[in-house]
Amino acid sequence: MSLEQRARILQAVTSRVCGVRDLVQLLKLKSSNLISLLRRMEEEKLIEVQFAKGAKKGRPKKCITASSLGYDFLDSYKKLNLKRLTARKADLDHAVKDALYACRLAEKGHSTFQVFMELNTIASNIKNSS
Repeated sequence: MSLEQRARILQAVTSRVCGVRDLVQLLKLKSSNLISLLRRMEEEKLIEVQFAKGAKKGRPKKCITASSLGYDFLDSYKKLNLKRLTARKADLDHAVKDALYACRLAEKGHSTFQVFMELNTIASNIKNSS
């Protein structure tokens, strides 16, 4: 189960009182998939499942609510979602090039950390001299 699915379920149950049928309609998931997700989330203590009290005949309705851990999870998810990392293809290509360079240095017996420190010192000296 992905973090996005957990967050969508928690968002739905915090905004209103929901049963399984309500969540199926709201999230447009198959009921069997949703039930297995809810079981896992209940095991992880992200949600609490309670039976609704009522005079209706038949199986009592399950009301799904977020636990305190579920609220914390949702808050953390929202904060992290605001801080998404963005990388362009050029940034990734540059990172690959740097990693290959570090591998070549290590294969030749050079300490990659020592080379980094030397380059850092050179860059610092250039900055201070200008």
